[in-house]
Amino acid sequence: MTVKEFKIQYALGTLTYNMKCELADNLNTSKKILEILSKDKHRSIRNRVADNPNTSKTILTILSKDDNWQVRGSVAYNTNTPIEILKILFTDESYYVKSSAEVSINRRKAQKLRNMEEILT
Repeated sequence: MTVKEFKIQYALGTLTYNMKCELADNLNTSKKILEILSKDKHRSIRNRVADNPNTSKTILTILSKDDNWQVRGSVAYNTNTPIEILKILFTDESYYVKSSAEVSINRRKAQKLRNMEEILT
């Protein structure tokens, strides 16, 4: 589906909930469509967008401020989320969001150590 086709169907309300879920989950969905879906009224659609590794850093930054803790938690797990956002999410009121951010931060630290070890050997 092209972005133009998607915009028309989205505006007309002809996309079903399941179709939006499939698009939000699909690794081949364009960043523009993910951007539009990131504003969907359904929390679960926004959550799926936050889970998608192709979601842009800009959209992840916006979703990091979502009212729903599950969406913010998905942002914290996304490998594309900027470290600055992870540090903010680490102070979130939700334990789930905070622990998700901590896991992601630690995962990145471990990856940096592995990269340094490869350089030194």
